[in-house]
Amino acid sequence: MRTNPEPPALRRLGVMSALAEEQYGLLALMSQRSSRTHGQRDYHAGLLHGQPCVCVLSRVGKVAAATTAASLLLEHGCDAIVFTGVAGGLGAGVNVGDVVVAHDLLQHDLDASPIFPRYELPLYGTARLSADAGLSAALHAASTRALPRLLAGPHAAAINAL
Repeated sequence: MRTNPEPPALRRLGVMSALAEEQYGLLALMSQRSSRTHGQRDYHAGLLHGQPCVCVLSRVGKVAAATTAASLLLEHGCDAIVFTGVAGGLGAGVNVGDVVVAHDLLQHDLDASPIFPRYELPLYGTARLSADAGLSAALHAASTRALPRLLAGPHAAAINAL
């Protein structure tokens, strides 16, 4: 885990989407694209604004996202992963097209009580996992440059209301 706010030097960035509508624009912008099917997922490798990336449609749900993320890291050489689209999972005030850059992550429905406190990841001793500070800072800076309005919050560095 990085603790400084310097943007990481990424060899390859994984970009996951749950829905095709969230992925479409990225694939249209990708240059030098090649595709490979693995584990019932189509992985599209190429360049987005000069950055080596692998875009993949994970499909909906935590298990689908987790298995796809593992594949990006282990099989496709990604150093970090960003997720496009939250499928309405953040509730009121976050709309389609908004940008959310997280500082930490919490599984909202985890409950292994009475053995562990609600939300705590069993055997990790914490409920929250920190996002990469450098990557979050780089995503926040890019959003600030590109988008008209950003709102800060305790668990989201930036929310853009388009």
